[in-house]
Amino acid sequence: MRRARLRDYAILTAVCAALTLPNLGATSLWDVDEGVNAEAAREMRATGSWVIPTFNFELRTAKPVMLYWLQRGSYAVFGVSEWSARLPSVLAVWLAALLVYELARGMFGRATGLLAGVALASAGEVCALAHAATPDATLLLFTVLTYYLFWTRHADGSRRWWVPTAAACGLAMLTKGPVGVALPGLVILLYFAWNRELRRLLDYKVFVAAGAFLLVAGPWYLAVAAETRGAWPRAFFGRENVERFSTPMENHRGPIFYHAGALLVLFAPWSAFLLGALWSAWRGAKRPNPPAPFPEGKGGQDKGEQEVRAYRFLWCWFGAYLVFFSAAATKLPNYMLPAYPVLAILTARFLAGWREGTLALPKWMMPAGVGGLVLVAVVTAVGLVAASGAAGKFSASMREFPGLERYAVFAAVPLVAAIVMARALRAGDRARFVQAMAVGSVAFTALMAAFPPLAVDARKAPKELVRATGVSAPDREVRLAQYHWHQPSLVFYSRREVEALKVPADAATFLAVPTPAYLFVPAPLWEQLEPELRVPTRVAARRYCFLRNCEIVVITNDAPTVARQ
Repeated sequence: MRRARLRDYAILTAVCAALTLPNLGATSLWDVDEGVNAEAAREMRATGSWVIPTFNFELRTAKPVMLYWLQRGSYAVFGVSEWSARLPSVLAVWLAALLVYELARGMFGRATGLLAGVALASAGEVCALAHAATPDATLLLFTVLTYYLFWTRHADGSRRWWVPTAAACGLAMLTKGPVGVALPGLVILLYFAWNRELRRLLDYKVFVAAGAFLLVAGPWYLAVAAETRGAWPRAFFGRENVERFSTPMENHRGPIFYHAGALLVLFAPWSAFLLGALWSAWRGAKRPNPPAPFPEGKGGQDKGEQEVRAYRFLWCWFGAYLVFFSAAATKLPNYMLPAYPVLAILTARFLAGWREGTLALPKWMMPAGVGGLVLVAVVTAVGLVAASGAAGKFSASMREFPGLERYAVFAAVPLVAAIVMARALRAGDRARFVQAMAVGSVAFTALMAAFPPLAVDARKAPKELVRATGVSAPDREVRLAQYHWHQPSLVFYSRREVEALKVPADAATFLAVPTPAYLFVPAPLWEQLEPELRVPTRVAARRYCFLRNCEIVVITNDAPTVARQ
């Protein structure tokens, strides 16, 4: 048994490495989030602070501190780079996949556990956020840890789950705030209510658990509140939580079904079987003879009862997150990432149960899944060619990414997998069907994560503009500013404070000061701004930025006598 588990761990680690490590640091930081997070961690390291997060040397209140701590550690070992800024997310997804394996294995068996770990790591959005210097992957890890500790310790009326579950919630609270404790609390409440066990929450251990939670999360929140005289918690809890839930922020709005629709796209390629998996799980949760409440100190769960409880727990987990974030006014696809382990486990259980013959399905369901995989291939190929501009512009404002069309060949991977699966289905070889799905998904997602972003990166500006102007050289005394071009990675790459200028008079004053100054401005705005200036300037560099869909020019008052590398 131990050897089998170690073999499964080796498989999952190899799969995760193939999905996350190739070209991890090959692309520059993606603005806005990666630029802000990577720079905040760099500034905390530079100032020696473990408490106050800053960006551009001003207080940053959008997120708690956990990601910055992890990035600081990565910087200390590997140096400051895109690769080291993203490494914590990579490792978080690796550990989350292993925890999902253990959780699913305990619920439904080894085959489901292994497939669930593979499905989680190779799901499109999970793999994408594993490559991102954002707190999403870290929150995913601590969310899975929270539910794993609860599930493995609550059975048979046990009370051993209280303290470790609360401590894991404390880690999630340090990662992204109240959602790290409020939603797990709601999930556990719904689960006990469904099983008629609400009395298990009337326990003095709730106070011990609260103490464990505060012991983990409390010290930093108290310290940052004290050192900022309450400014950080006021901004974080008010603006980043209450306002973000009640009003659409940064224009991130969407209909009530936004997240349900996004899951069908972002869980690809496994979303080809998602609806069937949810249908099967609902049937499993509604089986007759629901489990009775466990008497204190007594065991005796049979396999059927455990599966019913597992399905109910997973539905509470998924449903709570879907309803909560669908009701929130601000909508972003990454908000639902902590629910992806549920989708991975249910999809794995669906396929493993069908393969083993324990799950009876309508005859059309598996062929429909194969058709869904073909659709993934078609959409991928068409989307890459269209985004590259090779088929022409569809609108004047369309962004083009030349070179993306060459990666349309990757769509052959799910297409070949679908052909193998169709033949296996015809031959009655269910094991080969599932294997083809797993191998095809890993290969497809790994290729898509490693290579198409390179073509998009070629259309980004901050890193190349900093390189071309040489403003990051530590021995140069220069001032930097941006004029209506907010790119946080500019601060990261320049290693300097970047002023934000709003009106032409500010730009004129900025360039009039004798100290060498560099102003980053969109080219159309520079055409309007140039007549307002009364000092000699020159264009030091220019580069296209796809986010603004125009060239960005760097204007300087510095004489061009020194060659910049």
